[in-house]
Amino acid sequence: MTHTLLDPAGYRRMPWKNGGGTTAEIAVAPSAGAPGRFLWRASVADVGQSGPFSAFDGCERLIAVVEGGGMRLTIDGVATEARRGDPAVRFSGDAGVRCDLLDGPIRDFNLMVDRERARGSLEVVTAGHAVPVPAARVVLVYAVDGAVSVRRAGGTVRVPAGWTLRLDGEDGAIEADAGAWAFVARVDDRQSGSRTA
Repeated sequence: MTHTLLDPAGYRRMPWKNGGGTTAEIAVAPSAGAPGRFLWRASVADVGQSGPFSAFDGCERLIAVVEGGGMRLTIDGVATEARRGDPAVRFSGDAGVRCDLLDGPIRDFNLMVDRERARGSLEVVTAGHAVPVPAARVVLVYAVDGAVSVRRAGGTVRVPAGWTLRLDGEDGAIEADAGAWAFVARVDDRQSGSRTA
């Protein structure tokens, strides 16, 4: 059981596969025996213009708005809107997805998992009360605005805005400062419910 505080200066930045935006990769678990694929990946993307999303065949995707005026996602012909603070939108990486920006550029948080081997969740935590975080193979706490505190067996870790706390096999409780909020991404093994990579 370990924890790691991830500095945004260390996020790996790359262009989208389709050239329509840029991504800062927070953390990734490569897929054993499958070069170029991953078991799971968490990232933050800057979307500067409307257009199609890249396809990620075999993946389940969860996406939520970090900042900006929001977006309309049309997923296999069905439209849904996502704004800052809304619950994450879940969809297949195989789907045809178009993003239309509602009011200028946005930043979003993405969690992608190999749907055959892992399952993921993405929740919003806001200020006002402590939220328990059950143990998973991997838990990522991404502080959006302000700082959040994560209580764990070994003590309390402060996560500044833009930083991410990675917990491997640990549970804890999250408390956001006044005006702060965070995303909590969890990844578990699909086959047994035990922890994954």
